[in-house]
Amino acid sequence: MSKPLVTFPDPEAAVANRLKAAFLPRAETYKPATVTTTFPPSTLTKTPLKTHVQVELEAGDATDYPVTERAQVRVTCWAPTGERDAVKDLASLAQGLLYTHPGDDAVAGVEILIGRSDVITDNDTGYLMCWFLARVNLQATLLAS
Repeated sequence: MSKPLVTFPDPEAAVANRLKAAFLPRAETYKPATVTTTFPPSTLTKTPLKTHVQVELEAGDATDYPVTERAQVRVTCWAPTGERDAVKDLASLAQGLLYTHPGDDAVAGVEILIGRSDVITDNDTGYLMCWFLARVNLQATLLAS
């Protein structure tokens, strides 16, 4: 018996799009100025506070192909030096916004694998960072064989 031919959406794009939309109406002073799949821009500042969220795929598990792909995605939150509370709060909010993802045509659901990390200083940028890992259960799209 052959399996159907399916594809799965880009987990980085799906998570970044969810976070962009979910952050948009938020009023927190630490909400990110940018959400991308790249390192933070060199424009993070304390006044006004500008933070950044980076989304990157770590690995995918296709054990349940063709039903779903379970992607492991790292979400790294960045803030300028001296904004330790802000970067922790940003990571906590991002985690909550993903955990409560209602599902859509790309994502069936999200589970948090590892909660917030300790806050560290990135040697290359000098920015503070805090990250967490999420499992993103992706929706399959059936293709003609």
